[in-house]
Amino acid sequence: MHKLALTFEKQKDRALERLRLRGADEEIVPILSKINSSEDFFTTSSCSGRIVLISIPEIGAKREAKFIGKWHRPPVSREEVQEALKLKWREGITEGREIWLLSQSPILHVACRDLEKAKALLRIAIESGFKYSGIKAISNFKDNGKVMVEIVSTERMDVPLGKDGVMFCNEGYMDFILSKANFMLEREKGKLKRFYDGLKEAE
Repeated sequence: MHKLALTFEKQKDRALERLRLRGADEEIVPILSKINSSEDFFTTSSCSGRIVLISIPEIGAKREAKFIGKWHRPPVSREEVQEALKLKWREGITEGREIWLLSQSPILHVACRDLEKAKALLRIAIESGFKYSGIKAISNFKDNGKVMVEIVSTERMDVPLGKDGVMFCNEGYMDFILSKANFMLEREKGKLKRFYDGLKEAE
């Protein structure tokens, strides 16, 4: 027997309940509230942008990544990174694994009621600086479908730093890498503000 698809409204109710239970990064909450206040949209996942220190067994083993530290606000200092690394080294998380520092853009996934609504949201996102935004999926509208939009920016940096808890870079290079990561994260916060302002203007 064919299982009836949930209506857009029911899907939204479930997504908002998950958001209520799991919470979200503080800086992105106003944007989520603004999007979810419209009957034509709901958010399914989000991140306000972050700097991450992870350990992985090898490139491509994303599912096996373990967090050493993560920060959603700039500036992140070398001392913070070193302290996080020292703590996880004691726990054995870095043993036999590569250590990477990542600077990641804000990202939002938004369900839109139809293609026109998706295009309107994308216009605001792209004009705010989220140049890599686009439509990720379109489901069957005869079956209570929706358009899934991904909002994401161009800023990203993945840098290998060491292995087995040993850093291959000196403190000067670490400071340089962090200065770039902090610059990216600060720039992303500005884009989030422009995006929020754009959503307000479109009301």
